[in-house]
This record gives sequence, structure tokens and C-alpha cells, in this order.
Amino acid sequence: MEEEREKGKRVSALVVDEDEEIRGTLMERLQEAGYFTDVAPNGKDAIDKVKEFFYNIAVVEVELPDMTGLDFLKVIKSIHPDTSVIFVTGKPSLENSVNALNAGANAYMMKPLKMEEMMEHVNDALDRQRAIIETRELLFAERKKREFYQYLSIVDGLTDLYNHRHFHELLTQEVARSVRYEHPLSLLMIDIDDFKRFNDSYGHPAGDKVLQDIARLFKENCRRVDYICRYGGEEFAIITPETSGKNAVYVATRLVNKVREMKIPIYGSAVEGSLTISMGLAGYPADAKTKNDLIIKADKYLLEAKKSGKDCFYPPSS
Repeated sequence: MEEEREKGKRVSALVVDEDEEIRGTLMERLQEAGYFTDVAPNGKDAIDKVKEFFYNIAVVEVELPDMTGLDFLKVIKSIHPDTSVIFVTGKPSLENSVNALNAGANAYMMKPLKMEEMMEHVNDALDRQRAIIETRELLFAERKKREFYQYLSIVDGLTDLYNHRHFHELLTQEVARSVRYEHPLSLLMIDIDDFKRFNDSYGHPAGDKVLQDIARLFKENCRRVDYICRYGGEEFAIITPETSGKNAVYVATRLVNKVREMKIPIYGSAVEGSLTISMGLAGYPADAKTKNDLIIKADKYLLEAKKSGKDCFYPPSS
């Protein structure tokens, strides 16, 4: 039976009743309807089964020998909230029926059971269960779709870094936070030196691989709180919150050295190329007090690094 359960999505039912004759009758009727059916004579045995397997339906006696049906309902709902529970009893009570339905039972039936009525309750409970599960799956799929499209809207497809548009949103956010709390902020504008010549020599696929490798290197050598962005083409930008100019120099030194040490396989062969980066460092509040001025200053310093011979950052100290 366990192998059959794994193969398909057939309905599974659990009958919990001390009366062996009632267990057998319900099991036979549920199996005739095509449901996998297990039985248990008490709450403990039933809970052991519930811990191992999900049952779509549980038909439960209100007064079990070792616990009340309501107690069992609380346990099964805590493990499998989607299981539908139908209570049966030979001692009907208005209070018990109200408590059972309020606790989440799908139906409350009196013994002796009328099997046609029982199956109507079972089918009704399964229909509601199916609708709830399908709605939840649809909502989950819609949420994942929204999250995916949101992800695509802020991430560069090639490097998996934040894109140009989101860079501006992040920098606006971080400058505002720095102004409010009077914390330092640094911006690193980075350009791969002579990247056009590399592309012309080895082709754009090799150039794309370089962009991905350098993006990965930046991720490995920056803090988790830093924002690493692809600014455009072969340009990158790194926003380092709560980082003064002196600490930004440490970051810049590490990144420049790491890129210089990179060995770049060309088309997976033994031939290796190498590249360097130039970088401009600007900080709030030392260099600029607005987002746009910070970008302008960092870009200006990047040009200075290029003029200084590349493979370096500017200013060399802060």
C-alpha cells in the first residue's frame, strides 16, 4: 500500500474508532470508493500514523479510549492542517457538536452511521479541501511569479549584480540614511581597463565570461552589506554603507590586487589572459553631500585613475 501511495495522488483516509466492527465497515466502504484506508483503535496509534503520512480524510470517534476526539483534532491539525476531519459518535451532544465544528471539524455524525450520508460528507470535505489547496497553490505560484519579475527588474542578467536602475535607487536610499544618522558612506566606481581591446582580441563570449568572473570576485571580496552593481558595459559600482574613506581604500586595494592576480582562461584552453581595473573613490560627507554629486565625484576620480596609468584607484589615500 505504501508503494501505491507514492505512485499517485489518490485520496487517503484514516478511521479512528475503538469499535472493530465500525472500523471494518468504514474501511470497506472507503476502499470501495477507491481510497487508501488505514485504521486505528485509539488516539495514540492514530497519531503515530499521522506523523508518518498525510491523510486527506480522518473519520474519528468523538470519545476515544485514550483521549477525546477534540484533542486528536488539535494534534492532527497541528501536523497536517489540510486534513479534513469527520466526527462520529454514539452519544450525541449539542455542546460537543458545536465545539467540534468550531475547532475545525468538517462534519459531526451520529451512530448508527448511514453510509450514503457519510460518503456525501466525505465528498463534500474533499471538494472543499481540493479547492483550498488549489487556491493556495495558485496564490503561491502568483507570488513566486511576482518575485521573479521583481528580481528581473533589479538584477543584471549577465552578472547577477544589481542593475543600473536599481543602483540609483539603492544609492538614494543609502545617502538618505547616511544624512539622517550622520554615518559615512563610500562609493566605488570601477572600470575594466582596455576591455574593448580584450573583446576585439578574444571575442564577446570571452568578454562576457570575464564580466561574470569579475562580478563573482567582487561578491567574494566585499561585505554582505555592500551593494555591488553593474553600472553599464564594463563599469561597476559598489556602495559601501557606513564606510569612511580610509576603509574604502582598504576595499579598493584588495579588489585591484585580486583582479590583477586573476588568470583568465581563453575558451577553456591553456592560454591565459589578464586584466586590470581602475577605480574612483568618493565618500559622504567628505567629497559630496548629495547622491548626484557623489556619483560625479567618484566618476571624476575614476578618470584620474585612468590618467595615472590604470590598474589603480584614485585618490590613493583618504
